[in-house]
Amino acid sequence: SATTYASEQIMLRQLLLFSIKNGMEFFSKVFIGDKAQTKKLAALITLLQVKWQCEKRTGFPFSYLETAKMGLAVAKDTKRELMCCILIDKEDGRDFGRIVAHMILREFVGMYPNARENDDFDEFNTRLPEIIFSSIQPVLDGLLDHKRIQMALLTNRNGDSLKYSTHEVDKLRLLANLQAYLRVATDIMAGPDDRPMKMDIKGAKNRLVLSRITGATLIVACDNSETVEENLETDEEVQHAEKLLSTVLNTAAHISAGVKFERGFSH
Repeated sequence: SATTYASEQIMLRQLLLFSIKNGMEFFSKVFIGDKAQTKKLAALITLLQVKWQCEKRTGFPFSYLETAKMGLAVAKDTKRELMCCILIDKEDGRDFGRIVAHMILREFVGMYPNARENDDFDEFNTRLPEIIFSSIQPVLDGLLDHKRIQMALLTNRNGDSLKYSTHEVDKLRLLANLQAYLRVATDIMAGPDDRPMKMDIKGAKNRLVLSRITGATLIVACDNSETVEENLETDEEVQHAEKLLSTVLNTAAHISAGVKFERGFSH
């Protein structure tokens, strides 16, 4: 029987990397579901790409398909005629699927520029949690597309280790200040038996938004706008990034843990 992973937290259901040219499968992995569904997945993508010729018909490459319960995200390398498709829960959303599919394909091409069917992909399989974790970079970089956001970075939950930053920062000074803020907030909330999950520090022209998410702290520096509406727009962008990052971190952590079971019987 197929080996899968036992966790309701895993958002990534299946992964498939194959040749667009001849349909040859290079790598596949089932996290939730049945192994037979992977072949159906490949057949669906081939149908959409080759028979329907969706790129020629619409002028845009096919990159995401959503059903009532699940989403299918696709990334393609036209030069090498490779495709990566991942099956996810619908709730995780298009952006999560697109980013993770792109990062997985990019890393696969980097590790195996001339992939062959009989190649040993064990190293790639081992690195999957790390590859998925690296999706935090495009999420944070994407925040800078919002004109009122100046910088974004991610630390570990305690704020003493920097994971990624969109700009060069004075790491020691930043982490020292962050830990001080978190300690003060924790002390304030300790009375009512609570803990701080979000802080909004406002200055005359700028503000700092700190958010506790899955095993990490997101820090976003942005303008303190003159209107409430503009600040709310910025907050919506930050909240979207929080959801994406939380999904990425959850997925990477649970795949890394690799709690295995066979056909629904836990060990």
